Amino acid sequence: MPLRKVQRKRFIVDTMLGDLAKWLRILGYDTLYSRNYTDSQIVRIASKSRRIIITMDRGLCIMANKKGVPCISIESYDIRERLAEISVKANIPLVADPSRSRCPVCNGVLKPVYDKSVVKDRVPPKALESHKVFYVCTRCGQVYWEGSHWKNIKRVLEEARNIAELIIEKKLKR
Repeated sequence: MPLRKVQRKRFIVDTMLGDLAKWLRILGYDTLYSRNYTDSQIVRIASKSRRIIITMDRGLCIMANKKGVPCISIESYDIRERLAEISVKANIPLVADPSRSRCPVCNGVLKPVYDKSVVKDRVPPKALESHKVFYVCTRCGQVYWEGSHWKNIKRVLEEARNIAELIIEKKLKR
């Protein structure tokens, strides 16, 4: 019997949570987001493409639940707390790996590039010198690398994991 590929969770994020959409993409999750989506569009897209809705809008969650579409309600305004909530509610790890990340801008798949000549005109000279691998979005062409911002990404995720642990501990004590 052939092995089945594990399907990673896919999300659609409402208009109030654009920052969270970017973080989910960095974590490697296919995450749709548009400032122009209406609630009914979000539910329709989620239903058709088997996505989990993430929102702060209780009305949207009620609408989704009536249609049988999974919806996660987020309560926090702090990105670390939002990530912790998603981690606990969707059961996803908060670990970023650039080889699995998606483009935070357009949700495109990132392709690793080892030939620096491909990206030399699109990255700063210092980055070109100090990095061996770059990631190019197959949709919008944006180039990424593990620069100094990557330390901040890891720090935020570590803080979010700590918050998630506290949420789990609190639930277990109930």
